[in-house]
Amino acid sequence: MSIRKGLLIAITLLVVDVGISELVTYAGLSQKPLGMLGDLLLLEVGLFAVLGGLVEFSRSKGVYELRRLALRSKERFSTARHREASISAMMLFCVALVLFSILVVLALLE
Repeated sequence: MSIRKGLLIAITLLVVDVGISELVTYAGLSQKPLGMLGDLLLLEVGLFAVLGGLVEFSRSKGVYELRRLALRSKERFSTARHREASISAMMLFCVALVLFSILVVLALLE
């Protein structure tokens, strides 16, 4: 389920990015629509990869232990929450991977 959701997000972002790059080219702000599209994709790939890592890291056992020691938190590590975070992180990484693959194809075309 989450991979399908990730693919849907990636396709939606790709359509939006193509629209933005065409609009910027039509307005005369850029001469290369593929260059603008590549820049947008590169920015989004980095963003989704970092967000996926943060989501996965935020529910790791080490972070729970750090909160317990540093902040005197009473919250315990939950494998169910960690599993949910892993699924969400996988979806974000899937979006980043699809967008990166498209970015590689664009680089080969240019």
